Amino acid sequence: MRIALFAVRMCARIGLKMPSDVAPAAPGSSPLPRPLGLYQILGIVLLWNCGYKGVRVANTLYALELGAGPLDTGLLLAVYGLFPLLLAVAIGRVGDRYGVRLPVVAGAVVSALAILLPWLWPFYPMLFLSAAVSGAGFIMVQVSVQSLVGALGTGTTRTRNLNLYALIVSVSDLLGPVLAGFSIDHFGHVRTYLHLALPPVAAVCALIFLAHRLPHHAMGGADRRGQRMMDLFRIRDLRRMLVTSALVMGGLDLFQLYLPIYGHAIALPASSIGLIMGAFAAAGFVTRAMLPALVRRFGETAALGYAMFLAAGTFFLIPLFESAVVLGAVCFVLGLGMGLGQPLTVILTYNYSPAGRHGEGLGLRIAINNSMHVTVPAIFGVIGSLLGLAPVFWASSAMLAASGYAARARRRA
Repeated sequence: MRIALFAVRMCARIGLKMPSDVAPAAPGSSPLPRPLGLYQILGIVLLWNCGYKGVRVANTLYALELGAGPLDTGLLLAVYGLFPLLLAVAIGRVGDRYGVRLPVVAGAVVSALAILLPWLWPFYPMLFLSAAVSGAGFIMVQVSVQSLVGALGTGTTRTRNLNLYALIVSVSDLLGPVLAGFSIDHFGHVRTYLHLALPPVAAVCALIFLAHRLPHHAMGGADRRGQRMMDLFRIRDLRRMLVTSALVMGGLDLFQLYLPIYGHAIALPASSIGLIMGAFAAAGFVTRAMLPALVRRFGETAALGYAMFLAAGTFFLIPLFESAVVLGAVCFVLGLGMGLGQPLTVILTYNYSPAGRHGEGLGLRIAINNSMHVTVPAIFGVIGSLLGLAPVFWASSAMLAASGYAARARRRA
């Protein structure tokens, strides 16, 4: 946990101001537990997400080792989105109405158990069960933590807090795949799952001692009578942001799925594939560190549009090269564009959601994103099986270009 907190503090030194993590008790009231501070929240996120992102790479490479093809691995990735698609909005409502304590703790425990499943029972069907259970744990933690971090401030403070959250996610996006790749090369696929479970288990241990400081009451005071999910779709800015976010997530999913498949097809070792994906994540960290300056210069929607056009151009180049060094450079540039997609869509979704329904709005965003998780890998798995890998990357490039157009259309509207 100390290592995670150190990483969070290093991220904060890029210039982001931290809100106070102590909420004074009302005069005359009984002492209340000090709310969990932003550093501590993000330290837990770092540990939890490192294991989750690592096991996604490990499952893909282990499936390929067991003889899976593009369609099989596409279906495997689609399974990750099954429970997030079904549960995201409900988890958001739970956080809005009853607090985030239960979903965060339960999600961290479920995530750790999901990683251990292939270690306990190392056979092919268990990879699909691990993916499904991982998706369930992921959605419980992600929606709740995003809502909690967004509630720690308003205006520019909220943007800085959510951007710092995105930076920590970038660190775990870097550490998880690299840990998975090197562990596979040195210890084999099965033992890798035990190594990947260690960070989430550490997050669970931290939550055992800190859970009483997580909110267990409604985070908004809005009147909830007569509220319907369709009301959120009637908000034009929110609706267009949900479309943009879905296209961004579809492109990110295809990268995480097909980069390992492409690396395996051109005989790159697992450690090289992990480093290439780590370069992508490192670029995301760099561009998210620059996010406040980019937003001041271009505005949130324009910055999102330009970033997606950059990502579309570099995604097109991936199947044209086979050198690990060149692919690492291309994926680094790709990460510069893709790295802005998630934090900006989270920030804008939170800002456009009605008061007291921010968790539900974020949950709706994730539910729509996970409809892409479920459908896009399966569809593109068929394309990859019939036409090869290059058309998959080029179609993904077109998808990212469409997301850039959607973001700029929002700005013009």
